Amino acid sequence: MIQIAEAPPSAPSLFTVAGRRVFRLTEADAPMIQRLFARSADYFELVEGGPAGPDAALGQLRDGPAERASEDIINLGIADRDGGLAGLVGVLRHHRVPDQWYLGLMLLDPAWRGYGFGSTVYWSVQHWIERQGGRSILLAVVASNHRAHRFWQSLGFALPRSYPARRIGRRQHVLIEYEKALAG
Repeated sequence: MIQIAEAPPSAPSLFTVAGRRVFRLTEADAPMIQRLFARSADYFELVEGGPAGPDAALGQLRDGPAERASEDIINLGIADRDGGLAGLVGVLRHHRVPDQWYLGLMLLDPAWRGYGFGSTVYWSVQHWIERQGGRSILLAVVASNHRAHRFWQSLGFALPRSYPARRIGRRQHVLIEYEKALAG
């Protein structure tokens, strides 16, 4: 059972997920993000072919399309029971068209997986995006991540297209893009 405790004080809450505080991450939170990345070595092995690099947290916070305003690049932290992160969700507002959002990363600490927490996180993020005026969400999954394909399809995402293989870290991947229209 997941216990509830005090959340990190880094920023005000935007919303909650299963009693966990969700807040916008800043560069001051990079050490906390880097620890989450270290605990999530399985994800980085699958996608990048090795552990997250020492500056991966800062890269997550800083990287985005050059033409995008920094306020459109949003990294959400989900507080865990020990003052760290149970998860991180990186989104980009106004991706290809206004009110289209791109979900670039949804990463949960392995201790928070397998209890339905991922679905709860997604639905909370989707409702938050809808309150921000979002009308659709896009995301991409590496073709070899079969669990992720099943997960996103179970949440109502459709398979509009795939992209040619590209290098991510030390691995070569075909990316499968999913899209979901929102009620907004």
